[in-house]
Amino acid sequence: MKRIIITGASDGLGKEFAKLCVAEQIEIVSLSRSKPDYPCVHIPTDLTKDTSIAAAANLIKQKYAAFDALVNCAGVFSEQAADEITYDELEVSMKVNSLAPIFLTSQLFDLIKKNEADILNVGTTAIFKGYTNQCTYSSSKWAIRGTSLSLQAELAKTKCRVIHFNPGGMNTKFYDKYNGDKRADPKNWMNPLDVAAVMLYTLKLPKQLEVSEITINRKSL
Repeated sequence: MKRIIITGASDGLGKEFAKLCVAEQIEIVSLSRSKPDYPCVHIPTDLTKDTSIAAAANLIKQKYAAFDALVNCAGVFSEQAADEITYDELEVSMKVNSLAPIFLTSQLFDLIKKNEADILNVGTTAIFKGYTNQCTYSSSKWAIRGTSLSLQAELAKTKCRVIHFNPGGMNTKFYDKYNGDKRADPKNWMNPLDVAAVMLYTLKLPKQLEVSEITINRKSL
């Protein structure tokens, strides 16, 4: 692999994944609002706006058209009781967790097929567990799982692989950024670097091997 397009690479899991790629001399093209603090191509992108996503996709087509994978890693958390869900938070969650990766993939779909590139969509184990107060978050992440399944069918006769990746809770700022709470037991949560290593390993597998879906649960010790 020589180049990977990725969202959500300025923090958390995406950042750890991108840094692993850079260490292996894989160029990272990061679509995010904040510029990452490691060497990469940064395309300022607001994933809540279709015009910003389209502009980023057009720039990729013009300057970074040869890529080996698209990694949709950006995500936002939501924690509201079912009878307290606000439309604003629902809208942002759906835009970032569902609409943005679907629309970006669609915008780059011709290049994905031409490059025989892979797609890796990051989901969550929460969709299988039914946590309380996570109706919005789980729904928005379940949607992208459906997208992954549909893309697998659509790209079945190509060399493109679609990998749906469901990680459990990690020791990142993902939850902190939502409510400001600090984890009381950070060592009991998965190291995002370990999870990122699994992502990269999966993408580096021979093309004959398609890991259609992988789930990594946090094991309590």
